[in-house]
Amino acid sequence: MELTNFIALSVIVVAALGIGIGTMTWAYFGKGSISVLFKEPILNSPEFPDTDAGSKAAVYFQAGIEAYQSENYRQAEEKFTSAIQQVATAEAYHNRGLIFANLRSDGEAVADLIRASELYQQQGNGSAIDTIKQNLAALKQRKLEREKPKSVVT
Repeated sequence: MELTNFIALSVIVVAALGIGIGTMTWAYFGKGSISVLFKEPILNSPEFPDTDAGSKAAVYFQAGIEAYQSENYRQAEEKFTSAIQQVATAEAYHNRGLIFANLRSDGEAVADLIRASELYQQQGNGSAIDTIKQNLAALKQRKLEREKPKSVVT
């Protein structure tokens, strides 16, 4: 009788762990952690230096664009991070900021968008800075909507 109870308890514990791990995996990799605010990446390809690092950055940047357009935001984030590690460009920071926003990592999104705006400022790219202002306004609006108290229907 004791062996039967042990087996039954083991099955319950394993099932509970499986459900918990499955839920966490879904939240991390699945749609549970994504809130698409920015559907399209910044397609302007930066000018990369004619070096090995520049060539690698260009490949990572293009792979990031393709992953973004396929809505594979985690892979896109990795590709843009790799591009930034090779050659830091405003466009790579801008796209990674949009991706962080889509992944609900708003703090990281704001940091990357601000860094992109600084790089755009150095380039004298006013229209890109205006786009970043719009992106930051959309992030702020989403935050305000999340914090808005839910009205109670009686």
